[in-house]
Amino acid sequence: MSPDFHDDLLQHYSEAELVHHIRASPRHATTPRVFLLSVTLLAKHYEPPLIEDMVKATEAARRLGIRAPCIKRTIIYEGSAFCVMERIQGATLEEIWTRLSWFMTIKIALQLRHFVHLLRSVTSSVAGSLATGQCLSFWLEDRYGLPARSRPEDIAYFIQFWMNFTSIRKAMKAAKQVSVNAKRQISPVARTFVLTHHDLAPRNLVLDSSGQLWLIDWDYAGFYPIYFEYASLQNFHTPKDWNLFARLR
Repeated sequence: MSPDFHDDLLQHYSEAELVHHIRASPRHATTPRVFLLSVTLLAKHYEPPLIEDMVKATEAARRLGIRAPCIKRTIIYEGSAFCVMERIQGATLEEIWTRLSWFMTIKIALQLRHFVHLLRSVTSSVAGSLATGQCLSFWLEDRYGLPARSRPEDIAYFIQFWMNFTSIRKAMKAAKQVSVNAKRQISPVARTFVLTHHDLAPRNLVLDSSGQLWLIDWDYAGFYPIYFEYASLQNFHTPKDWNLFARLR
């Protein structure tokens, strides 16, 4: 933590001063983009075009009643963007999973289920992040990418393409044989998309000292097909030191 930084002066520091304090702070052990600014605050580095999406998603989650970090200040300075936010006091499920009881596991599962239901109460007719509309999904990225605020037909065609993909040559040949109108006749994956955290891996689930669950890291949040949240749970490699009991839970 930066020895000269004072929480109560956060809103009064100039952008240059705040960036100096951030860069003078130690980095998180496993997430180099995160700086431990103080006991109660941390700062995370972003590419400037992406920070607004994260901020809007985090604020939307908090309005729904989901426990997420409070955004304190954002700045864009000399080509870099930083978000200063509340530092949640607790441990990630990745860190403590092997020590949790069955009772606590069920309690956490019920809290997470409630949060997901709250997210699904918010829907959209187009996919993508909340500010720019970019499709930042792990499951919708390729060399060309999807357009911002994609329609259900776009998502359906994208998924069908990759499910049937065998080689570039065959894909190009098939594309020439299918008319544009035929492509539009593909049944959409869903008529509406739901608000999705999109990275509900144990590293992004924090349990505080009172047993309350917090969801952090809203970088990939946006509107996507309902099953994408389930898929995001698989974006996690089980640690080798987890025993059978931990894996079964």
